[in-house]
Amino acid sequence: MRTPFLRKSPGPRLFPLLLALCLCLHLAGCGASRPDGGSLTPVRVGEDTAFYLDVSGSGINAEDLKYTVMGYLQSDTGMSMADSPGPDTLMVRVEVREIFPAGSSSMDARETLGTTTTGVLLGTLVGGLAGGRSGALIGAGVGAATGIGVSALDSRTKTLWAMRAQVGLAHGKKPDKLEEVVVSTDGVSSRDEALPTLQDKLAQRISAAVITSAAAGKQ
Repeated sequence: MRTPFLRKSPGPRLFPLLLALCLCLHLAGCGASRPDGGSLTPVRVGEDTAFYLDVSGSGINAEDLKYTVMGYLQSDTGMSMADSPGPDTLMVRVEVREIFPAGSSSMDARETLGTTTTGVLLGTLVGGLAGGRSGALIGAGVGAATGIGVSALDSRTKTLWAMRAQVGLAHGKKPDKLEEVVVSTDGVSSRDEALPTLQDKLAQRISAAVITSAAAGKQ
């Protein structure tokens, strides 16, 4: 004979619904999309090629960015840095055009609702498994309070920062054209906090466009 506890427990029936709703709510509240974009035309150079950096831009410390790009190029390609441009150097031109807020990752009303609803469902499930219908009701109340509390703790606005730059790569000469690259951060509290990550990501994009090979050096 089945007991009232098993007959009244809503937990097993709510479990699939809980999973579906949690997934939908979290996907809906992922925050602003990243504006990353642009591409750099790859350039192939010989293994013994040195590179020369020309970095400029407003709102940044050009020397810091130059040092970051230099570090990635040296570690990723094995190239060395030249003191001046020449016919056998890779000229890397970087012009930072702007650093701008590209969106907000603060918890909006939909995300708050999602957190609260998830708390209610979890509370209902756990309470129902532990104490039947009355346990489910108590669990729902506790879950709602927990969801609201989490929303309050995570209510601080964070900004998605992005950097727009023009980059040119050319072997033995000044680049004929500059190509636009946009990189961004996750939500952070300030522009200063975002800047090191933006510089790293821009340097990574530049380094990835440089291909060194022994064959290229013999051409």
